[in-house]
Amino acid sequence: MILIPALEQLDLTEEVWAHVTEKAQQRQIDDEVLLDVQRRASEQGRWDVVYAISFLAGLETSVLIDAENVISIDWGTSGQVQLAPPVGCIAPFKLWVHTHPGFAAYWSGTDTRSLSIGLGIVEKAMVLGAPGVKCAHNATMLPVSSSSLRISATGPLSEWSEEEVIQWEDWYANHFNSEEVMQ
Repeated sequence: MILIPALEQLDLTEEVWAHVTEKAQQRQIDDEVLLDVQRRASEQGRWDVVYAISFLAGLETSVLIDAENVISIDWGTSGQVQLAPPVGCIAPFKLWVHTHPGFAAYWSGTDTRSLSIGLGIVEKAMVLGAPGVKCAHNATMLPVSSSSLRISATGPLSEWSEEEVIQWEDWYANHFNSEEVMQ
């Protein structure tokens, strides 16, 4: 079981978290409790929890938050999950988050194709990897400094910011005070 700080913020008991980690390790990703925890974590921006579940399952997962804050969860393979808005989602999408369980947080070929296609409908994207969180903001929809690095110099990816990976340790420091993390 992976220990996650501040589980009480998600109204999770250690028993529920143990259940989720067991189901994830068994790749029972359609388990209602697991999906409920993943959804609650997504609502609260607890990307560490989403990443931990994905890591334990050894499968990529995707979270899409639409214009009305409806959260859609999708699961892929150990090496791929695509941006695939379900029927009924309303664009523009506020956020697309996906994981690279056990691997680097970077924009893969599949990711950059998804970002190119999503240029007119996705505001922000994140990839969660072993070292931490990597973000990109869509300059056609959100304010992005003209001096910020871009994923590509030309084409649709030139509208997406290329941001440094935020290490998990730094991510925790930015999201919790040190006392909360230690409890």
